[in-house]
Amino acid sequence: MSDARYADFDWDVARSRARGTKRWSVYGPDVLDLTVAEMDLPIAPPIATALADAVRRETVGYPVPAPLSGLPEIAAEWLSGTHGLAAEAGEIRLLPELMRGITHSIRLFTPAGSPVVVPTPTYRSFFGAVELADRAAVEVPMLREDDGYRLDLDAIDAELGRGARTVLLCHPANPVGRVFTPRELTELAELVERHGARVISDEIHAPLRYGTPFTPYAAVGGTARNHSVTLFSATKAWNIPGLRCGFLALTNPADHAKWAKLPGAATGGISPLGMLGSAAAFGHGADWLRQALRFLSGNRALLGELFTAAGLPELYTAPEATYLAWLDLRALGVADPAAVVLEKTGVATTPGPDHGRGGDGFVRLNFATAPDVLEDAVTRIAKLVATGRA
Repeated sequence: MSDARYADFDWDVARSRARGTKRWSVYGPDVLDLTVAEMDLPIAPPIATALADAVRRETVGYPVPAPLSGLPEIAAEWLSGTHGLAAEAGEIRLLPELMRGITHSIRLFTPAGSPVVVPTPTYRSFFGAVELADRAAVEVPMLREDDGYRLDLDAIDAELGRGARTVLLCHPANPVGRVFTPRELTELAELVERHGARVISDEIHAPLRYGTPFTPYAAVGGTARNHSVTLFSATKAWNIPGLRCGFLALTNPADHAKWAKLPGAATGGISPLGMLGSAAAFGHGADWLRQALRFLSGNRALLGELFTAAGLPELYTAPEATYLAWLDLRALGVADPAAVVLEKTGVATTPGPDHGRGGDGFVRLNFATAPDVLEDAVTRIAKLVATGRA
């Protein structure tokens, strides 16, 4: 299957395989690996240029201290102008990866031993970050309705009433692709403030949206800015996860002194190449991102067309954000259909149960790949489901 949208990038899956990274390296050549959250797309030219120049200059030593790098200013400008959260450079902190920011924020800004509310299904690494903070994760499944998922605010309120003091939000939501509305976020902020709790909002997927407006949690007004921590990065939207550079916005001034007490080992490990790549992405990557979103939007629609043509439209609901499809395979009658799908079809997906309560019977599928790969994967999965129903 030929597709001009993919040809525009002068790229194919063979070149993605040749990268030798985790994507396409875990399984054999006969398996379609649609698990790892990387895109089968080339690096944005501004990022590639910055990295090539850095390698030419042998920029592989320790990174420049963040305040001297200019990166907090670049990140704050992007956060304020594009992301929608007013921020100053002095509120930005750098990290090698966002899960470390979650762990430190829980430990620093919430009472010792207090549980953490985690709306599920969610990014599976959240659970490890909570465990590393020596806290218990209290899973609160989102409400699944005809038009998608929404936060179960009553259940969150009840858990905060029982002593939880953190809500760990994935916004937009991975794996279900939901962008929470300003009303939902405002209602969440009101109950969080009433309980004296905090919100940690991972907003790494926010640039990857399909026309749905996005409101950062800290920007909904009222007290949200003061009781939240915002995590963001260029790594997902610009496909540079291996460059090891993430960001945290501390919009409550009182949090700055607490964060400053962290030892260097807690936040160290940022790659100088990651800093340069992130600066290029935020500062000069808008055109590439628009092109990538056109490609992803085509694949998002293609999945719907393929499942509908197979007579199985109920398996797929187009996400509002991310390049991840949350497929409903409960018709197979097993809690973990990913294992069955891999064994019977040779398509690797992420198990739904890995994402917490509400994940049984579902799989997560990465659609940021070649259209012909998606067509092949859907054909295999649809045949399996149809056979199981027969």
